[in-house]
Amino acid sequence: MGKTKSIVTLLTDFGTEDGYAGAMKGILAGSQADIQIIDISHNIERFNIRQAAFALINYVFHYPPKSIHIVVIDPGVGSERKGIVVELSDQFFIGPDNGVFSFIYRHGPFKAYEIDEKSLGTHISSTFHGRDVFAPAALKIIEGKLPSQTYPEIKNVISFYENYEEESESDYILKVIHVDHFGNLILNYTRSDWESFSSPGNIKLQIKHCFLYGIKSTFSEVEEGQIIATWDSSGFLQISQYRGNASHLLHMNVGDEVHLKIERP
Repeated sequence: MGKTKSIVTLLTDFGTEDGYAGAMKGILAGSQADIQIIDISHNIERFNIRQAAFALINYVFHYPPKSIHIVVIDPGVGSERKGIVVELSDQFFIGPDNGVFSFIYRHGPFKAYEIDEKSLGTHISSTFHGRDVFAPAALKIIEGKLPSQTYPEIKNVISFYENYEEESESDYILKVIHVDHFGNLILNYTRSDWESFSSPGNIKLQIKHCFLYGIKSTFSEVEEGQIIATWDSSGFLQISQYRGNASHLLHMNVGDEVHLKIERP
């Protein structure tokens, strides 16, 4: 059997018209290794770290072990912010330490390492670390130089994820952590949070002056235009409008609160 290809995914806010993503791919392609480069997207909204963090959690765990995921949404490039490599679930994540891996950190034990730029042996632009730091750091891993052998481990990393607040045994305050392409309101409450209760009971969501009862399995359980609560494909509770845009209809965005009441028997 031949040697397995190294998989490198790219997620950035670079767009495609200026050649920035192409420059990163050129660095990776210049290696002697057999690398499969996968463009996830270069159309993340400019500087939108939260959008990238949510996009990342939706695809990374579908990739084979040892895959490398480079994420470059980096408004702090050239500043004191660290460049890091994160190891989690037998995968590698490379990018700035600015919260872009916030959702990843919730998926089990991880180790984070600060990239030593001097060890890369290249000229480093103060404005383009995707090309000069993160792509070369990926090549080091592909060459067999593990982060634990190359960089110092760090214990504190930046995460913007906030857990829901518990007001009582039955009342909770949730927050909108993402609004997706369809206008679904993604909340900081997961199926595992729900299933952690020994007797979950019935659920009531208060959205401003409106109430939703129960969590539906599919959108089609309600009439077109109605608001519905479901679990999204990554296990987050979401509020949606069937064939509509819940964010627009409810005038809600990231950071807005939703009250959850669990009515137990």
